[in-house]
Amino acid sequence: MIKKNSISLRYSLLMAIICLLSISCESEKTAYADNTKLIQAYQKMEDAKSEFEARNEMLSKEFDSIALNFQKKVQSYQQRSGEMSQSEREIKEKQLMELGQRLERDQQQKKNKLEEESASVAEELVKEVRRKVATYGEENNYVYIYGSNETANILYAKEGKDITEELIEYINK
Repeated sequence: MIKKNSISLRYSLLMAIICLLSISCESEKTAYADNTKLIQAYQKMEDAKSEFEARNEMLSKEFDSIALNFQKKVQSYQQRSGEMSQSEREIKEKQLMELGQRLERDQQQKKNKLEEESASVAEELVKEVRRKVATYGEENNYVYIYGSNETANILYAKEGKDITEELIEYINK
């Protein structure tokens, strides 16, 4: 009789543990958000994008102005080259070539610097969004918030688990 009660007690205890584990697993709150939408809808990201587009436009205008001035120098040389000696032409051509190369190098450096700044700002803003999502998750008792994007790393999610819009509102507060 004692053996039967012992087996029954163990069975009951095992069933209770299984029930508790399944309840605790079900209570873990999970959701997902579309990373791309989240980043694109982040107001600070939109502001940074606008700022860098404006800076890029100013840089393009500066480059156009420099190119126009260089073109005028080349035209001036071409008009006067007939009056110059061979050595004067060679010197002037060398000067124009060096100037053109220097202008090209300067433009590339400025363009690269702007691209680096833009990438750095974007990286910081992505980190900021991640921190805000983590804070949102903690405040709302989520165990996991998964990220999804155009590569579809979330293949299926129960309806109502997409919290992208909630997160967009939260991060833009």
